[in-house]
Amino acid sequence: MKIGILTTGSKHEDERLVEAATSLGHEADLLKVLKCSLRVSNKEPKIFYEGQDISGNYDIIIPRINLPHTVYGLTILRHFQVMGVYTSDVALALEIGRDKLRCKQYLTSQGIPVPTTGYAHSKNDFDTIIQTVGGAPLILKLVEGTEGTGVFLAKDEKEAVNILGSFKQFDARIIAQEFIEESSGSDIRAFVVGNKVVASMLRQSQDGDFRANVALGAHSFKVALTDAEEKMVLTAVKAIGINIAGVDVIRSRRGPLIIEINVAPDFGGEFGLETTTGVNVAKEIIKFAVRGKERSMHKPRGIMSLKRWRSEGLHSMLPQRWQ
Repeated sequence: MKIGILTTGSKHEDERLVEAATSLGHEADLLKVLKCSLRVSNKEPKIFYEGQDISGNYDIIIPRINLPHTVYGLTILRHFQVMGVYTSDVALALEIGRDKLRCKQYLTSQGIPVPTTGYAHSKNDFDTIIQTVGGAPLILKLVEGTEGTGVFLAKDEKEAVNILGSFKQFDARIIAQEFIEESSGSDIRAFVVGNKVVASMLRQSQDGDFRANVALGAHSFKVALTDAEEKMVLTAVKAIGINIAGVDVIRSRRGPLIIEINVAPDFGGEFGLETTTGVNVAKEIIKFAVRGKERSMHKPRGIMSLKRWRSEGLHSMLPQRWQ
């Protein structure tokens, strides 16, 4: 198979996917989204890379689309879909997962437990959403953030209002979320490929930070999910239709809660998932994508209809009203 890794940047994980594909007997290239362009046409839609037509070059596209070029990256991915190229995940699922608030709306529609979250546009409603999530201390998050950036702990209501007001000036979307004190500084990253949790690790802050991101200095330890946690994680990814994701779980007094689904998850590095668990995550992703492509070869593809474009890849349990 010829595989394209559609990436917003050259990261260690992207290189690992190329290595894994090669080791399994496939060819793989890194395709940086900002070097891609496209042609929309009824007769012959095309995608170009550095000015060269690559429309028929790839059997599989694996998206690794992250900030700050999400919108452009998803546009390119959708065009591969429109042209009938098999993609390991569809743009709509990535779009849902990237938006923390929208993702939580999907999860709660399926009864999946999440921390209570508030959102408002008007400054007059800031006090309302603060009280809605239980008051201070509380967590404030940019709707589109990654690796712990844009996440704040407000220790009192005055600080919370100041942070909300500051981001309001830049028209940035920010949500309020209840603070789960007993899990402060720790969480579990469960890595899902297909309908399987292939690896999981506990992340623990080393400097008292309430965030447990490895990118911010947290250490990680191999951990086993409980049956209830594994079931919840798999239900969560099905709820937004994502195939490859890192699901972040916290253990609270009222049980496990999903705090986030990362649709471009890291898995390498000193305290990354591969090192911590010994699981070759990159190889699991490639094998899943190849199996998916092989199954799709038994179905008619062609240029994708609007109905398939909107719904392909979304799990059947997704409520029709969300599609």
